[in-house]
Amino acid sequence: MSLQRRLTLIFVLIVILPLAAAGFFVQRLVVGEVERRAVTALGPALDASVAVYNARVDVLPDRVGNLLRVPRFGALLQERDAAEVGRYLRSRMGPDSGIDFLVALDSSGRELASSALPGQFLSGFRPPSTKQILGTTPGTGPGFYRTDRIPVQIVGEGTVGSVIGGMWLDQTLLAAASQDEVTLSVVAGDDLIASTGVSGEVRPVEIDPVAPFEIDLGSGAGQARARNLGGEMTLVASTPIGPIASLGRRILTSLLPLVLVALLGTTALAYLLARLITQPLGEVAEGAKAIAEGRFDHQIPERSRDEVGQLATAFNDMTDRLKHTVTELSSSRDQLQKAVHRVGETLRSTHDMGQMLESILNTAVDSVAGDAGVLWRFTPTRDAMYPSAVNGLTFDATKAISVGEGAVGFAAERAANVLLPAHENNVRSSSKEPDFPNVIAIPLFSQDRVAGVLAVYREADRPAFSQKDVDTVLFLAEQGGVAIENVQLHEEARRLSLTDGLTGVWNRRFFQMQFRQILATAMRFDRPFSILMLDIDHFKDVNDTHGHQRGDAILVEFSQRVSRTVREVDTFARYGGEEFICLLSETELAGALTTAEKICDVIRSETFGALGEPPVSLTVSIGVASYPNHGDSFRTLVENADQALYGAKEGGRDRVVSAERRPPGPGLKLAR
Repeated sequence: MSLQRRLTLIFVLIVILPLAAAGFFVQRLVVGEVERRAVTALGPALDASVAVYNARVDVLPDRVGNLLRVPRFGALLQERDAAEVGRYLRSRMGPDSGIDFLVALDSSGRELASSALPGQFLSGFRPPSTKQILGTTPGTGPGFYRTDRIPVQIVGEGTVGSVIGGMWLDQTLLAAASQDEVTLSVVAGDDLIASTGVSGEVRPVEIDPVAPFEIDLGSGAGQARARNLGGEMTLVASTPIGPIASLGRRILTSLLPLVLVALLGTTALAYLLARLITQPLGEVAEGAKAIAEGRFDHQIPERSRDEVGQLATAFNDMTDRLKHTVTELSSSRDQLQKAVHRVGETLRSTHDMGQMLESILNTAVDSVAGDAGVLWRFTPTRDAMYPSAVNGLTFDATKAISVGEGAVGFAAERAANVLLPAHENNVRSSSKEPDFPNVIAIPLFSQDRVAGVLAVYREADRPAFSQKDVDTVLFLAEQGGVAIENVQLHEEARRLSLTDGLTGVWNRRFFQMQFRQILATAMRFDRPFSILMLDIDHFKDVNDTHGHQRGDAILVEFSQRVSRTVREVDTFARYGGEEFICLLSETELAGALTTAEKICDVIRSETFGALGEPPVSLTVSIGVASYPNHGDSFRTLVENADQALYGAKEGGRDRVVSAERRPPGPGLKLAR
């Protein structure tokens, strides 16, 4: 075989083989990515559906309870006017009410009247009757969720009846969180009762509540994930995998003509190139050797302007271009390594909020060549912002800033992007912000709420930020918001492990963790906070008279009353037995005493006990201690609050007593 033919064959193989390999790789990459995204989309679809379900479940008792506040309704129940009660129930239901069925019971617990909206179930599922609903315990049943009996009381008359409300677990619930390419279904045991897909498309199989599993979609196989809603009710998200396999075949079919055209073109071009390079073989061989050794500065002598000279010129040009390409590839490789390193940091810190925020901030500063950056977050009262992560600065050089103040405060208050010095709203930097004239401030959103502000700064002697820089930081802020939301979901799961098993409120361990954070914030920003130590008076008599089971029920009801009385930002926990403790953030002694009196009023104002149980009247004694008046550590504050509680007990119970002011200790300590 001649050299020309060998060169032609070599050129063809050099082009076609990588092209074919690249086509196969692209096909596998695209199909794999589409399949991964399809399965990954099941998790968010389930989360969104469960969030809609939980949101409706959370507000359902309050919405049903609002029906009971109309005096006329209580009178109708007392008169046992079934027709009027039924009309009233129907008038309180509608598409936007959040209630799908209501059942009114008389004072003896018998059904008086009921009303229900039609449920959007599959044709093979029979909606539960009123008798079935009443025969179940509060919670989920086949196709529905119901509340406990909510008593209806008339002043001076007592309880005249009760109401049970609920909602259907049907197509309407699924449609609120439906997504493209994902079918949401509600399964009760082996029965499919509602689905966003074609009727009967998802066939119930053995469900894995943890990992993805295969499912029969009737039209083909699919991937699914499931989440239990309580009892035998299960929410299933599924997606078909048949279209993905079809996509792979279509990609290969599309690439085949391209490969054939490339083969013909490459063969013709290779033949011409082989003819041109066979004559100046020696110099080309020497030049090729130099290139193979990485000596891109080597040049072939250009002795004439004929074909040999043109070949030498082309070879020299090729050498220059290779040198430039290698330089660009080296630069791209460095940038890729940096990006991969940054992504690795982010993945490693998925459940670590501090590392996650630092990774987001560092990536933002590097991506727009900033000189410094700060990630600002809200204080517990959301009236100010503090630096949570810094780049190019120190925490000592940054100060807390009020919401609405400066570029950062404006971005937090208005949920708007800020670019300084060119900003249409004429925002000005605050003296509390880092001293940089060029600023980008972008709000970070988590669960449709501003969770912080990502700010990047440049010195005055450098060019101002462009709109492209703003878009880059905005993209990173959006990804940061998603990352923060994922961390918050993880922290919520962790929170569930820190609650009291009986009452559902926080336990002592979580209280100590919260105390460390509140104390650190108080010391840094000179903010007060207070502790309430609560003890139910004569609770031993309740256990001795009514039994420990009744005592446990009273502890649960006591916890619910106090939780409704304090703020969401406060921490209410069970300290042990019938003793509870409450951490009031950003609250001075006067405010703590007011809150304690409210708790006393709530406990003494109404007896404890469910319908049909003998009522129990209780009171509570409360000791109050405040930082820094009564201590500067967990031990001293709790001891002083406990001493104040002891004083309330000694003083006759059912009262609030404040701790005595004590001189500060030798140093500040965090809870252990």
